[in-house]
Amino acid sequence: MSHATPAAPRRALHLRRISSEAFEREDGLIDIEAVLTDTRPVRTSLVTGRDIEAGQPIHRMRMRLTIDRERRIVDAQAFSEARPYRECEAVEGAYARLIGLRIEPGFTQAVKRLFRGEAGCTHLTELLPTMATTAFQVLWADLDATGRGTAAGGTPVGGCHGLRANGEVVRLHLPQFAKGGGQS
Repeated sequence: MSHATPAAPRRALHLRRISSEAFEREDGLIDIEAVLTDTRPVRTSLVTGRDIEAGQPIHRMRMRLTIDRERRIVDAQAFSEARPYRECEAVEGAYARLIGLRIEPGFTQAVKRLFRGEAGCTHLTELLPTMATTAFQVLWADLDATGRGTAAGGTPVGGCHGLRANGEVVRLHLPQFAKGGGQS
């Protein structure tokens, strides 16, 4: 097991928390909800002259994606619960453009193209890759030992070192996806 070296003496400047949760709905669809919250340990003055007290959110942005079992987005909603500028709220509706997209390889690049610059909110857009990995985690759990199931075709084999096609986990537990195919 690797361990980090101790940090040098330092003081806190900023805290960004991102959480992402998945919920199964009664209709069988899945809601992925993510929240990004930025706070600072000291009072912060914005360019508008507005002050944000220490520990209060500068940003609290929330996104909800509703997906089907094939990871297709059937609804998308964005909310700016705390924002530095009033204008931030105006971009929330743009995230409805996600409806119809499928969370699959290339999703993050597509999101960056759709919402680059003034077309989106940096903070809301930052939630989407985390939400995509949450969707894969949820639907990966739906796979049975044969790789068939509600997320067939969604197996993350080859997506990381631990699940490499020629690795032990795949060879022993998912041999149908092993490099060279099939069981030995």
